Amino acid sequence: MDDASTDRAAHALGRRRFLAIAAGAAAVAVPRKARSQPPTRGGVLKHIGLEPQTFDIHATASYPTHLVSSFVRRTLFKFVNGARYGPADFTIVPDLALKAGVSADGKVYTVRLRPGVRWESRPPVHGREVVAADVKYSLERALRRSPFTARLGPVEAIEAADKYTIRVHLADAFAPFVHNLAEPWNAILPPEVEDRHGDFKAAESLVGCGPFMLERYEPGVKAIFARNPTYYETGLPYVDKVEWLFLRDRSTQLSLFRAGQVDIPFYDGRIPRSDAGSFKKVNPGYPVVYWDALAVRTLAMRTDKSPFNDVRVRRAFSLAVDRRKWVSQYLEGQGFDDQGPVPGPMREWKLSAQHLGEGARYLEHDPALARKLLAEAGVPGGLRVKCTSWPGYGSEYVEDLERLAVELKRIGVELQIVNEEYGQYMRGSFVGKFDEVSWGPSTLFTEVDGYLYDFFRGGQPGNRSHVADTRLDVLLEAQRGYTSKSSRKKVIDDIQRHVAAQVYYVYTPCPRNLSAWTPRVKNYGPKNSFDRAMTSTSARTCWPEL
Repeated sequence: MDDASTDRAAHALGRRRFLAIAAGAAAVAVPRKARSQPPTRGGVLKHIGLEPQTFDIHATASYPTHLVSSFVRRTLFKFVNGARYGPADFTIVPDLALKAGVSADGKVYTVRLRPGVRWESRPPVHGREVVAADVKYSLERALRRSPFTARLGPVEAIEAADKYTIRVHLADAFAPFVHNLAEPWNAILPPEVEDRHGDFKAAESLVGCGPFMLERYEPGVKAIFARNPTYYETGLPYVDKVEWLFLRDRSTQLSLFRAGQVDIPFYDGRIPRSDAGSFKKVNPGYPVVYWDALAVRTLAMRTDKSPFNDVRVRRAFSLAVDRRKWVSQYLEGQGFDDQGPVPGPMREWKLSAQHLGEGARYLEHDPALARKLLAEAGVPGGLRVKCTSWPGYGSEYVEDLERLAVELKRIGVELQIVNEEYGQYMRGSFVGKFDEVSWGPSTLFTEVDGYLYDFFRGGQPGNRSHVADTRLDVLLEAQRGYTSKSSRKKVIDDIQRHVAAQVYYVYTPCPRNLSAWTPRVKNYGPKNSFDRAMTSTSARTCWPEL
């Protein structure tokens, strides 16, 4: 697909339009020695990753599962990938589907599959063709079991109209529908695997039709993915294998990377900001880039309990944060001071502070007003608040939470940080089960709805602050129903103004990510997505494995 075609596809998701996306071409080649040479093939891409607790994409919201799954299992659509596309470019192109049509009322989607795509040539699928019945099975399973079910919208029925055609009936129009079909948790699964194993929890269930096949899984050590010889995109992937190394210790990850033992030092190539200067000096030939990350960092508050059911307390917390100083002094200017509720890199949806109305006032730094509001709320002597968190996100996250604690202390709030182990945090604090406040990064959403509906809609597991706001619920439902982008944006603007004034979360400044990789890796770029297969599929190594 050329750039013009890609642009047309990006703009063709309106209510009365037909989404017809032509198959994409292979990534542009960047040869090793001369531009006239063909793309370099072969080699092993050694990639630091994370080990999943389960291989069932519908059993967890934990992103390590979706990272690993994406190498083998594929989705109906995907986002553009490769060095020439930005990290927040979510232009949709075909994957297992060829095109999708939407009815005039936005309630019926008809998806046409790519003929000739085959499952791996091994039991229990034996290389049979991927058909509409597989899609029906997978989407229905996601609706029953996935924690992300709400992101598929109000699905009423799914039918396999013929061998290559799926028709999805919605109760109401749902703007993010096609976009969310490109997320790894919506990968298409073969039903024979569940028939044989009973579920998809074990590594043996990782059977798919993607660019790679699971060659070997060593618990606690690594997963090795080999090129799938029957992958539908001829010539891809370029590398023979990807070694996905399970290493959580950051110092070990970085030591191996500096020594040239791994090509990519984290699942998205990130290195610590504090290492930027020294790393460039010692490794001048390594690509090192800043890029805009989407995930937000929040202090969630139990707004259903005292004292956080008083908006004055919540506003005081926000006024305590000197966001401009945070970015300029601690992030060296490489970050966003206003990173919420819509992340700064989502520029097409983000409402600037000057248009927030009353809510803009509470993004300012004003400790005197903060103390005044606390006194008016009946806590003139300040507060002592228990704050849960998981330190495993890394030292930078730990430092940011400590920085927030210092800011709050200046208005008389003592933040007592309680570190939880990962399982406890994911089952509890991450889904709103904490006593007072909890701090941490959000999961990564590639559609603006995730940062709004998941955070604020009553009854959603991502609503960590226990927001119960009838007016806001109406707006959140309304923005989902507009497939006209301009109409949808007006509602999303109103949502941003409302939540800025109510301060249901305190959004702390967010740094730009810093990533690096070895010089031998070409056509690679960071991406705000858990679809690691696509970044690895287009990547090339300049010489065989050392």
